[in-house]
Amino acid sequence: MSESLDNQISYHPEFCFGDGSIVLLVEGTVGFKVHKSLLCRHSTFFKDMLGLPLKDSETTRLGQPVVRLPQDNAAGVAGVLKAVYDNRFFDKYLPTVLSSQGEQQYLGLLSAMMPVARKYDFESVFDGCIEALRRILPIQFQGMTTRIESLQLVVDPVKRTANILTALRLADTFDLFEFFPSLFYQVVGFHTPEEIYDMSDLSWKDKTRCVMGIAELRVEQGEALRNCFPPTGDCTKLVRTEGGWIRPMCSQRPSLAAKLKRTKKIVVLDRLEFEKESNVVHCRDCTLRYSSEYEKNQMRIWNALPKIFHLAKSWEDLLLGRVE
Repeated sequence: MSESLDNQISYHPEFCFGDGSIVLLVEGTVGFKVHKSLLCRHSTFFKDMLGLPLKDSETTRLGQPVVRLPQDNAAGVAGVLKAVYDNRFFDKYLPTVLSSQGEQQYLGLLSAMMPVARKYDFESVFDGCIEALRRILPIQFQGMTTRIESLQLVVDPVKRTANILTALRLADTFDLFEFFPSLFYQVVGFHTPEEIYDMSDLSWKDKTRCVMGIAELRVEQGEALRNCFPPTGDCTKLVRTEGGWIRPMCSQRPSLAAKLKRTKKIVVLDRLEFEKESNVVHCRDCTLRYSSEYEKNQMRIWNALPKIFHLAKSWEDLLLGRVE
């Protein structure tokens, strides 16, 4: 490498090791002086490339070979190298970013890292990024209820929408099908059909899936409410009469479902409570029964989300990549 070009390199402050054996040159001027052995250990791409003689390769004044990565960004390369050098990156550093800097910074870092990790076959880093996404894109029912509760606390709806769509772009770019039901539910849980159609960052195919999903979720929700309290049957409430103790049905029991408090556009995964102001008489056992039955229906609907959003017939098919 010529003296003038050598002087143009501005080394990254975290990755300029004195005993570094190779320089990765990013964005024309940002240099990462790192250890060739570590790159080869974590990346099959660099293992294959550096296993061959680097003909006509550029070198620094001290003789380290220079590998140019002209199409990559410094933030992405730095993130991947940080994960390679620090074995606590995914367990400690990333969760700290999420808790202290927020979801936007967290997703921004993953968005920068994942293309680099995939491109250069840093398999363990890429898999770690997928696990990191699961913190905000749960594929289990209980995790989703917690996620919805946290999203409801977000003060800025614009920022909330931007984060959801950023995560959706990542899932779409890397064919992470398992995250689609969770993401689509987050979209429809906080936006009307009109708002969804106006989202410029959402493809028409995904808009259609979301809007059709809203309609099907409402149908599923209605069935869940109706199935909890059939119009006939005995209540477990004991009432003393002249003829002795009897177990009559709760007063106006068929209308109990209609007397539930609804606070969301779609309430499939939200908790429902009986209205305190209603005149409907219901016993403790019926209330508990409703809660139990409703949770069962929540799980039933959760299991049907891939089909509701026209993604796959089941979660199993979705995880196998059998996307419609």
